[in-house]
Amino acid sequence: MGILVLMLIIMLLKPDVEQVGIDMLAGKASITMGSIDDQSVPIDSFNAAKRFCIQMYQGQGSEALWADCAFQSLKGQYIFRKIGNAVGFTITEESERTALWEEAKRVSKNSLQGAGYSEEDLKKPEEIYRQFLQQAPLRFRIDYKVSQALFQNFLPTEIRRTDGELNVLSEASGARVDLDAVLYTEEDLVKASERNLEPTDAQLKELYDKESLDPNTLKGKDGKPVPFEERKTVLRSKFLLEARKNSLESLKAKLVALQNEPDGLQKIATLLGRQTVSLKNKSLSDLKKISAGKDVFSLSSDKKFLQDLSLPGLTQKKNIGPYREGEKYAIVSFSGVKLGTPDPTFLRTRDSGSLLTAILMEIPQSLEESIKVERASVRSSVSEE
Repeated sequence: MGILVLMLIIMLLKPDVEQVGIDMLAGKASITMGSIDDQSVPIDSFNAAKRFCIQMYQGQGSEALWADCAFQSLKGQYIFRKIGNAVGFTITEESERTALWEEAKRVSKNSLQGAGYSEEDLKKPEEIYRQFLQQAPLRFRIDYKVSQALFQNFLPTEIRRTDGELNVLSEASGARVDLDAVLYTEEDLVKASERNLEPTDAQLKELYDKESLDPNTLKGKDGKPVPFEERKTVLRSKFLLEARKNSLESLKAKLVALQNEPDGLQKIATLLGRQTVSLKNKSLSDLKKISAGKDVFSLSSDKKFLQDLSLPGLTQKKNIGPYREGEKYAIVSFSGVKLGTPDPTFLRTRDSGSLLTAILMEIPQSLEESIKVERASVRSSVSEE
C-alpha cells in the first residue's frame, strides 16, 4: 500500500519536479549536509530547519548562526525520534502523506470558496502538495510532529512532589551566589577562529605544488597541471575550508587551557570579544535570566551547572563550564555560595503541571552528549570545477 501511495505521488509531481526532487521524496538523495549519530542529514531537511531558525531569530544573525541552530534543531528531533521509537510512539510516512494530501485539498478548496477566483486560476491540490514538500520533507515533518506530540501526550499522569523534594526546593530558595561569567555564542567562536586566516601566496603555492604531485590533479589541454594563477581562487577556498576547521578546534582547546589560569576568565572574554558579567547576592531563580548585551542566558537550563553548584569547594575552583543553552555558552567563576535561610513564603505545592515537561526535557539532555554530529560540505556527483 505504501509503495502504491508513493507511486501516486510521483505520478502527480513528475511534470513539475526534477529528478533530484523525486529522489529526495523516495529517500535516495545523495546531497547531504553531514550526519547525526552516523545518519545522513539530507539538504532538504537541513534547509527546512534553517528556515525555522531564521524565523525564530527574526532574520537577525548570520549563516553560521542559522546553520548551528539548524543542526541543533535536527539533533533534537532525532533524539525525540529515538524516544518515540522506544515508547512505541511513531508516525508512518504513509499516514503523513495522507494527512498532507488532505491538507492540500482543504487549502485548495478554501481558496476556491473564499477568494472569488475561477477554478482555472487556482492551484490544484497536487501543486499545493508539492509546495508543502518543498517547504519541508516528510522526514522533517514526521520528526517535528513526534517531538510536539511527546510533550502533549507522553505518559499523561499526575505527578506530586514528595516531602523530601519540597524541603530541598525550600532550602534552595534561600541560596545566594556571587559569580563572574563570560557569555558567548557559536557565532562568537566562529568569528574568533576565522581571524587572520587569509592565506599568503606562499601558502597557496605550497598547496598548489603538493596537488601537482597527485597524478589525478586537474590538467589543461596540454596535459600539464593548470597554472597556479588559474587555480588560485579554488586553492584559496580549499585552504580556508581546512584552516577554519583546524582553527575552530584549536580555539576550543585554547579556551580549555585558559580556564585553568587565575585570570583566565578575562583572557577568554578578550579572546572572544566579550565583556565579563558580574552577579552579586543572586538567588538561583535569578540565574535563569542573565543578560549580556542583547543575549540572555539561563545557567539553570544546563543540568551540569546545578550539579557543579552542589560540589564542595566550589569557590576554590577557577573557571568552570562551559555551560550550554542551545547555541549559547557560559564560563563561570564563583566567588561565593551561601545557603542562607529558606524562604518561608516558598510555595509548597505538591502538584505541578511542569514536572512532566521537566522530566521529558531531562531525557534529551542526557542523550545529547552521546549523539555525534558531523558536518560536511555538500556531496554530490558534480566534479570540483
